[in-house]
Amino acid sequence: MLPLKSVVQAQKLKQGYLTRYLSIISAMLALLSSSPGFSTTLKKLDIDQVINEAELVFEGEVLIHEARRDSNTGLINTYVTFSIIDVVKGSYAQNTIELKFAGGTFNGETVKVNGSRIPEQGEQGIYFVESTDQNLINPLVGWSQGHFIIKEIDGQRIIFTTGQKPVVGIQSVSSIPPSIKRPNTIIEESGDTAAGVSVDRVGETRQRLNVNEIKSEILEMIR
Repeated sequence: MLPLKSVVQAQKLKQGYLTRYLSIISAMLALLSSSPGFSTTLKKLDIDQVINEAELVFEGEVLIHEARRDSNTGLINTYVTFSIIDVVKGSYAQNTIELKFAGGTFNGETVKVNGSRIPEQGEQGIYFVESTDQNLINPLVGWSQGHFIIKEIDGQRIIFTTGQKPVVGIQSVSSIPPSIKRPNTIIEESGDTAAGVSVDRVGETRQRLNVNEIKSEILEMIR
């Protein structure tokens, strides 16, 4: 018969493994059920919804891009630290902010979440943050719908979608009567945009929005 101390230690060890296993399963189920690549899909939003649902909207640049493995769940997350260049909506007193995105590459192992794009090192953009403190798969509103990239072209800082399409216009659609309003569909690609965001199609030569113009449009919709 095993000594009582050994039995207690074995039970604690077994309980520890069970707790960690259940934590991993719970985290994986949450990840799978929320990912548009699995059972749950991501709804296409209006740009009005993206702006209204954002706790914080800021112009920033990625300073640090670090993948870590969660010691409790074993899942890989990427922690992105941004320098805050300008706050467009909300209040944030710090010069930097760290946001967590599910997935990433850690020690040669890569985990991807369908439809979610993690901001890259050195990237500049406009970011619509759903929550600064909740534990979300992607902290940006509507994922790609709340993520715009800034590229400098011919001395102009131009706005692009995560699908690398230049943005040519942003227009509120909240005033459109429901009877004639186009129903929201499902996001099919990681670079899809919200309703009300117009992009430059192949062969078109429309004027592209710069950083100041998109920020002015956002402020107009907030008022």
